[in-house]
Amino acid sequence: MNPKVKEQRTEPRVAVQFRTMVSDSVEAEGTGVLLDLSQNGCRLESPLLMLPGLSVALRIAVPGFEWALMIDGADVQWADEDRAGLAFVRIRETERQRLKEVVAARLAKGADTNDDAQGELIPCEFQGLEAVLAKDPTLAVSKGLAWFAQDPTEFRFRGGSLLSRAFPTCTPNFAAALGELVKAGGDKEADFSLALLQNYLGSTSTDSVVKEIVSRFSDDDRIMGEVRTIINSPNMALVSGEFALAEAWRVKKESLTHWLTDERRAVSSFAEQHLAELDRMIAVERHRVETERELRERSRHEDESGHDHGYRPKPF
Repeated sequence: MNPKVKEQRTEPRVAVQFRTMVSDSVEAEGTGVLLDLSQNGCRLESPLLMLPGLSVALRIAVPGFEWALMIDGADVQWADEDRAGLAFVRIRETERQRLKEVVAARLAKGADTNDDAQGELIPCEFQGLEAVLAKDPTLAVSKGLAWFAQDPTEFRFRGGSLLSRAFPTCTPNFAAALGELVKAGGDKEADFSLALLQNYLGSTSTDSVVKEIVSRFSDDDRIMGEVRTIINSPNMALVSGEFALAEAWRVKKESLTHWLTDERRAVSSFAEQHLAELDRMIAVERHRVETERELRERSRHEDESGHDHGYRPKPF
């Protein structure tokens, strides 16, 4: 790590292991893992080429959040092999508040802030397996389930990270193997599949797996909460502008419309309810953006006219 960057830190940072989707104008999208986090930035491990000066968008899968934490702009400050330090330069006010909640919760739990605390995310005994597993989705799912059973808490950042490298996209054969596992299994198999699906947030390639989970576990509030998190984490690489999040949810809504014709009543019923929820989320997000734009315009006019009524909108 660049020592000068380290000296400039003013906000406390906490050790985390959050699966993250990374997108920029060069590489459409890739995955990574946050190793530590503060209100101003993070340290990221990713196979993507990260060069100082590059600006990326992040979608961070935070356990317990209904949808991914969105960072619209994060600038790479330093890079060292597959790790990089990023500064948050564009983040919506609502997302900033969610970020504060994450950091505060971790600080309250006494999270370790030592740079070396995380160690290697992929154990040495896993090295070299990616090429083997990439050729056999059924074997990959079987091995992954065994790793998950050993340590569900760390799976996403060890065995799950390995599988994300073997399958950087969720191929039809990989999705089919996961779907068959869910169909024949129980809670453990569903939890394992949901953990793996965190690697593909925003992708419709996992829809067959998600629908299988919905059809089997529609009455399980915990599992369905994880399903909603995955569905509500849209692909931000395809949208831009002030209404980017609302537009991304609109695209997600269009893809979910096809679920209404699913023969499984649990799936079609869930789709009907969640489409209504997405409508509400889109309306709330659009209202938020329009309100903030109006406040900025009002402040600009007051500044130009020389009047100051004591109001200043919060930066975001």
